Amino acid sequence: MTFPFSVIFSRQLEATITPNNRDKVLQYIEQYIKEDKANNIIVADMCVTYRGSTSNWRGSLFGSVDNGVFKLIHKDDSWFLNYQINMRRLFIDTAILSTIMGIFAQVTGDIWWVGIAAFLWLCGANWVTNLIRHDSEAGEIAAGIDELICGKEELPNQDKMTGKIKSWF
Repeated sequence: MTFPFSVIFSRQLEATITPNNRDKVLQYIEQYIKEDKANNIIVADMCVTYRGSTSNWRGSLFGSVDNGVFKLIHKDDSWFLNYQINMRRLFIDTAILSTIMGIFAQVTGDIWWVGIAAFLWLCGANWVTNLIRHDSEAGEIAAGIDELICGKEELPNQDKMTGKIKSWF
């Protein structure tokens, strides 16, 4: 797939992925996205894939994309986390809805470009929101991998609260 249906986020890692810690990193990615309600997670050689979400109607990050792939890539003597999301369903569903709105507007005598405006608003706003949210997700996972492998110095009296709210849905 190509842009804008498919978008790739790339984050350079400080950590060095070795055969000894590769499974630990892949398990970290799997657990992280499972907490965010990803569904149908498959862990392969150097990647973690998911398809959809377990909670499409409750603000799940992964409910608005078709699928995604997290890949660990070694390039130019550095390790990268590449995260690709596919959003073809977003474009198809909003195009159908906008066409229906445009036809309805034409039949009722309103202006013809209502369908185009609806598509731009529905699809465009959701697309931009997805880009921002998934870019942030890629950054958080990359930072977590660096912390997992490289470690982190803690201040003596540092607060240990995670700041996450537990969801019951």
